[in-house]
Amino acid sequence: MPAPDNNPLLSRFGPFQLDRKACELRKGDTLLHLAPQPCKVLALLVSRPQKVFTRQEIQREIWGGDTFVDFEQGLNVAIRQIRAALCDDAESPRYIQTLPKRGYRFIGKLNGDPTAAEAPSDPAESATLSILSVPRPASYRRPVTVVVGLASVVVAVILVWRMERIAGRTPLTRIRSLAVLPLENLSRDAEQEYFADGMTDELITDLAKVHALRVISRTSVMQYKGKHKPTPQIARELNVDALVEGTVIRSGDRVRITAQLIEGSQDRHLWAETYEGDLRDILTLQDQVAKAVTGEISVQLTPQEQIHLTNTRRVDPLAQDAYLTGRYYWNRRTTAAMKESCEYFQAAIDKDPTYAVAYAGLADCYNLLGYYDYRPPAETFALGKAAAQKALQIDQSLAEAHASLAYDKHYYDFDWTGAEREYKKAIELNPNYATAHHWYSLYLSEVGRFEEARAEIRRALELDPLSPIISNTIGAVYFRSREYDQAIQQLRRLLEADPNFVVAHDLLGQCYMQKGMYDAAITEFQKAKTLDPGDASKILLEIGEAHALAGRKTEAENMLKEVKNISELKYVPPYLMAQFYACMGEKDMAFEWLQRSFLGHDRTLTALGFDPQLDNLRSDPRFADLLRRLSLSQISALSRSGDGNAPG
Repeated sequence: MPAPDNNPLLSRFGPFQLDRKACELRKGDTLLHLAPQPCKVLALLVSRPQKVFTRQEIQREIWGGDTFVDFEQGLNVAIRQIRAALCDDAESPRYIQTLPKRGYRFIGKLNGDPTAAEAPSDPAESATLSILSVPRPASYRRPVTVVVGLASVVVAVILVWRMERIAGRTPLTRIRSLAVLPLENLSRDAEQEYFADGMTDELITDLAKVHALRVISRTSVMQYKGKHKPTPQIARELNVDALVEGTVIRSGDRVRITAQLIEGSQDRHLWAETYEGDLRDILTLQDQVAKAVTGEISVQLTPQEQIHLTNTRRVDPLAQDAYLTGRYYWNRRTTAAMKESCEYFQAAIDKDPTYAVAYAGLADCYNLLGYYDYRPPAETFALGKAAAQKALQIDQSLAEAHASLAYDKHYYDFDWTGAEREYKKAIELNPNYATAHHWYSLYLSEVGRFEEARAEIRRALELDPLSPIISNTIGAVYFRSREYDQAIQQLRRLLEADPNFVVAHDLLGQCYMQKGMYDAAITEFQKAKTLDPGDASKILLEIGEAHALAGRKTEAENMLKEVKNISELKYVPPYLMAQFYACMGEKDMAFEWLQRSFLGHDRTLTALGFDPQLDNLRSDPRFADLLRRLSLSQISALSRSGDGNAPG
């Protein structure tokens, strides 16, 4: 109920009334939502109209000596929230005026206060105030009109519509895509950087599970970390309607997240809020932010999504710390970092054995160690599969765990049916999970379904437009369908943007080799070797293959000698050896290494159906038998048919 008129701390201006004692703001009979801190700032400004309050005065009066709060960011958010509640505009203010480098002042006319600035006398604005004061039904969507002259009504309706959009009740545009920019670490402690990055990841994950939204993946948004590009430019580069940005600060076991929603094209602030709580409740805070964002942009949530965004699970702070640190190292993708990430994921599990996402992280860690041949498959994929299964025992709705399990079925079990089922389940649970689309595209290209593969990798690129590995996979799908010219064009564009992207040089070399451009291929392979000396065995064998196909057998054998020396110290996938011997024309040796590859669950065997390096083996009955054992016989038939984009 409104405060009584005899309240000496009741201030009225326009259609609003502010109870400075109770710290309540109303418009007519409606209590407006305004967080306590912004309400206190408004009360201070209204207490002395026309007085310029410096930022230092506001800090002293409202924030006091609380060092936990980042004052500058807090005040900026408070002013934006006040303006949203009052339907005010910073460029043409009616109530709150900013004086650059000085502070803020209240310029509205207080009822009964002759010293305050006069309210605007424009008739359209008078009509607007009349409209604003009309009681509205709960289902109100559009401005209620009052007959005060046709021209005035039209102008008034437009003004109200505009102000309500500014206030966030009606978005300026239909927001169906957004990006969460890296949250800023306000602790100023470099060792807490992992925590801010982790909170960014978690917020992206929460929002990505809303099917009606397209949410940009981590890889792309992290490229804006520490950069200060204009909001419209970022929105254009990521092709999104809106951006979420904010800060995170941690002090002991307390954490505060400040988030704001910004319309991308207009750089207009639609909503801002601050959330503070115990570190054990961090999952709840994250869910509250995600739910508030979806509420502001009027996205219809399914019952399952509503349940997800009201998650009240508490998490052990030490387990959360270990998990976030593990993801931090996992995203760096180096051998040493990958091993460290495994240790942190395991530490999170040791602290909280029911922490499903930590098992999913551990699965991803082992899977990449296997994919990049850092360790033998039996030491990696098998462990990854066990971790993914454990994660799903705890939480069947975890998309990341389904994708991880699909990856293991795909690259370790060669279970094509089971892998596809799990990839599809991951995408169903989280259609914004770019990694699931990416991995599923690789799967589809390996079973000869190239059109579907291209559709999936295009979807992955929409979700992660700045990801070099996804751009590289577009080239890989072209390579696998033997469209080498298109693959070369794609890879050259990628390397123009990122000349040091190793795998693109490697794949470009393979394309050149299939075009008979052997010296150009060797040049690309040597660039890859220079950029990543740790992957020497694969690159040396590819250089040897190019020499062999060019008729330079001696040079090829020299490459093989180097690889044999490396194999005494480091795992060399047997499939790579089979490729080399096939290019040398030594079929028996090639089949011997393919058999070793099969027995060792070498993940590269999934390339058997399309690999052009093995074309001279396809007519041999041993090749058909191997395809049968891998359940790839149908792919073999497709590859021989010459149908469409299939290898021929």
